[in-house]
Amino acid sequence: MVDKTAEIQALWPQFLEAVRNRRRFTWIMLSQNAKALSYDGTTVTLSIINQGAYDNLVSSGSCAVIEESLALILDGWPALKLVVEGNSPSPPARSAPQASATKAQVSFAVTAPEMSHASGRDAATPTLHLVLAQTAFLMHEQGNNQAAALLADVEDVELVPGNRFGDWQDAVLIVPPYLVPRFTEEVTAAIQPVFEHVAGRHGLEVGGISTAPALPDIGDDWRQILQQRLAKGAVSNQASRTRAKGIAPALSKEGFVFDSREEVLVYEALKRAQAALPPDSTISIFPLPMGRVGSGNAWTPDFLVTVAGRVGIIEVDGPHHRGRFGADTTRDRHWRNSGIVHIERILVEETSADADLDALIRQFLTRLREYR
Repeated sequence: MVDKTAEIQALWPQFLEAVRNRRRFTWIMLSQNAKALSYDGTTVTLSIINQGAYDNLVSSGSCAVIEESLALILDGWPALKLVVEGNSPSPPARSAPQASATKAQVSFAVTAPEMSHASGRDAATPTLHLVLAQTAFLMHEQGNNQAAALLADVEDVELVPGNRFGDWQDAVLIVPPYLVPRFTEEVTAAIQPVFEHVAGRHGLEVGGISTAPALPDIGDDWRQILQQRLAKGAVSNQASRTRAKGIAPALSKEGFVFDSREEVLVYEALKRAQAALPPDSTISIFPLPMGRVGSGNAWTPDFLVTVAGRVGIIEVDGPHHRGRFGADTTRDRHWRNSGIVHIERILVEETSADADLDALIRQFLTRLREYR
């Protein structure tokens, strides 16, 4: 056999793009939880970051998507092997149903992580992550893509006593601080019965769910670091964002950082529109620039876009914008009074499909070019 590991690793971005064109959730899972481990000319081995992510890929039918995407970028249909990071690839294989339409043969050389010496919380963690993943997929299958996308950004799940007597336990979804406001009462109410149902099928009794911000990583020098940040003030433009530590890889693209996954999707759509235009009549894209408007306020639009001598703004509106119509209208008026000729507001629900998002971007650029 020939070692072609370098080949599959070099083709990894192309492979992810092929996956993304077939199924977005598989792309999200792979881009955040997997890497190419080896390729011997006949078998591609992918390393999965943990057991929960592995179970999510297998139970969601993502293996067929992976196989088709590998066949697209490689010569022929290689076999596919998935291994959990840190586990030996030699334990007995765990079989899984194979799609009849695929030509690839999939082998699963995975065993669950050893839990014999784990604490009670550590022992429950893989199950909680599996409950989270299956809840996210069920929300997607029910058509609630907004809730599914938010659950995909949950970093951890913790169980806490539901009351002072400890009669039941509540689940706390640990999320990046900027995401806490997006888990509105409406979103949480939609997630809770599904999460409780899935947890019950895994033997966990959950009385309710809530969200909490992930705690920051700090060291012994936290006082000095905090004093330095306080001295700099609350600057929020791209320069300070890029220098900031702790940015999630999924929210960083080409030196820019973003506040949400939906903003990343809009950025990718703007790039596709930019690439389709001739070099002498294209657009410029400025993600999250900070500016001072005529009213004296310092604001940061999600995107500032220039085309044909005109400037427009795109705002990606999540659930926290509901009930803020008046405030958003006032801010839009100040933008227009300060020289911004067109403001487009895109709902997070409109970012789930590339084709729909591309159509919105084309409409925005057409209106911006024609604006009088």
